[in-house]
Amino acid sequence: MARVADWRLPYPDKFITGHYGTLSDFRKKRNMQPHSGTDWARPIGTRIPAIAKGTIRLIQFSKVLGWVVVQTAMDKDGQVWYLGYCHMDSKPGYEVGQKIVKGQTIGLIGNTGMSSGPHLHATASKTLKGVFGATSQKVDLYKLILANTKGTQAEQEDTKAEAVVEAVTMHEHECEHCGKKWK
Repeated sequence: MARVADWRLPYPDKFITGHYGTLSDFRKKRNMQPHSGTDWARPIGTRIPAIAKGTIRLIQFSKVLGWVVVQTAMDKDGQVWYLGYCHMDSKPGYEVGQKIVKGQTIGLIGNTGMSSGPHLHATASKTLKGVFGATSQKVDLYKLILANTKGTQAEQEDTKAEAVVEAVTMHEHECEHCGKKWK
């Protein structure tokens, strides 16, 4: 019998500026591999909600991904995943081993590491260090989230609509990944 997983999108789709597996002009100019996560552009200091309940397994600074928090999360089939939240503004106030619940603030949007502007770069892997690895070590987190939200497509749409978190005062910036302008 399949378990019911209770995951959520961190933000509505309209804030997505980078999709898994794509090769944007930004990445092409720098001879980078295809994108290995999903990016949501939000202002610095916006709260990042946990995608699912789980346990904090790693808090680390990376030259590329900046401040990163990695949590475990179980999908509807009982598979344990490692979800990475990257480019946070600073080291979050959690301890490794701490339990978290879906929607709990896991950190704040930042621009640390090799970031092209303030955003959440979120990834999923079957291994802890896979969050830092090549695209081949990861899966499409966006699709994984949708596959693990409760119920019907209508309920998934409700989950997307509910994914709005408390916003800070917005400012205008242009995303280097896709060229969109945000206010």
